[in-house]
Amino acid sequence: MALDLPLAPSSRPIRPPRLRPVRFADYPQIRRLESTFFPDSLSDANRRWLFEANPLWPSLAPTWSVGWVLEDADGRIVGSLNNVPSSYRLDGEERLCANGHGWAVLMQYRGYATMLMDEYFTQEQPDLFVNSKVGVDGTPVWEAYAHRVPVGDWGTVAYAITRYPGFARAALQIKRIPLGAVAAPPLALALRLRDAPRRRSLPDGPASVEFGEVDDFDARFNAFWRELLDQNPGTLLGVRDSPTLRWHYGVPMRAKRVWIVTATRGNLLRAYCVLKLHLRPIGMRSMKLVDFQSVEPDLELLPGLLKVALRRSATENCSVLEHHGCGLPKMRGFDELADCATKPSWSFYYRASDPELEMRLAEPGVWDPSEYDGNSSYK
Repeated sequence: MALDLPLAPSSRPIRPPRLRPVRFADYPQIRRLESTFFPDSLSDANRRWLFEANPLWPSLAPTWSVGWVLEDADGRIVGSLNNVPSSYRLDGEERLCANGHGWAVLMQYRGYATMLMDEYFTQEQPDLFVNSKVGVDGTPVWEAYAHRVPVGDWGTVAYAITRYPGFARAALQIKRIPLGAVAAPPLALALRLRDAPRRRSLPDGPASVEFGEVDDFDARFNAFWRELLDQNPGTLLGVRDSPTLRWHYGVPMRAKRVWIVTATRGNLLRAYCVLKLHLRPIGMRSMKLVDFQSVEPDLELLPGLLKVALRRSATENCSVLEHHGCGLPKMRGFDELADCATKPSWSFYYRASDPELEMRLAEPGVWDPSEYDGNSSYK
C-alpha cells in the first residue's frame, strides 16, 4: 500500500473531495486511477474476487465496506482504498482483520489522502489491521497509526541467486556500471563460484520425507491447518485451510504465477512453502518465498523445500529466490544461504482495536509473520 508517482497538478482550483464507501460499480474508475501508480493493478473481475470468493464474505457482505473513495465535484474518483477482510486465530479465538490494499490518490488531491486512512483505521468491525507491503510514501501514515511487527527485520530482503547471468546484468545496471555487457559474464562466474560451497552444504532433509510440488491446496491442507493450530495456540496465525488458501492465492494462481512446494511423509503433509513470481521494475524476474509452514518442529524441513524452490526459480528464469524479512528464527536456513539487501522502508505494520490485544501483540513470541499476512500476496 503506497502513494506512488504523482500526476501533473491541475490548473483548476481544488475543492475538497467527498468521501464515500466503494461500490462494485466504481471498479472501472478505480482501476484507471490505480493504473496510474501500480502497473499490476487488478482487473475488475479479480478485484471482485477478493470479496465475493472470500470465505468470510457470506457473513460479512451486509455490513462490510469494500473500501472508500474520494470523489471530486464532477463525480470523478480521485482517490481510493480497498478494504479486504481476512481471518486470524489467537488463543482459540477468531480475530477479524482488515487488509488495506491499493491506496492511491491523484497528486492534486494528495492533501486529502489521509481521509481514506482515517476511515480505514476507525472502522468498528475489525479486531486487527495488518499490512506487510507498506511503501516509502505510506510509511509516515503507518508510523503514526500503527506499530512495527516486533519480530524480524522487515527493512531487509534475503535473496539467493538462481540465474547468475541475469542477476549480474541487473546488478550492473542498477549500479550504472559502464560496459555492463562485457562485465556481466565474469561477475556471474565469480558469484557462482562464491555460492557453490553454500549450496553444497544445504542438506537433503530426512529420508522419510518426500519433497516435491503440487498444483492445488487440496484436502491435506485442511488437516495440516488443524495440526498447525493445535501446536501454536498462543501464536497469531492467518487462517490457512484449503478454501482460504485457494481464495488468498486465487488471482496469481490463475495467472500461473504461484507454485506450492511440499514435504510429505506417506499421505501426510508435514511442511510447505508458497512461491510467487515477481517482476521487478528493472525487468528482472524474481521468485518470492511468500510463506513457509511446518508441523514438524523437531525436523529441519526448510532446506529440502529450498532445494526444490531454487530449482523452480531457475526453471522459471528467475534471477533470484527472495524472502522479505530477515532474522526470523524459522527462516534461519534461508538467511544462511542468502545475501541480504536493504529495502527502501520498513514494510510490516499492525494495529489492534482492543487495548488488551494490542498489548498481547507487542510480544515477539506471539508472531509468526510472513508475506502471507496483509496484502502482499493477493496478486
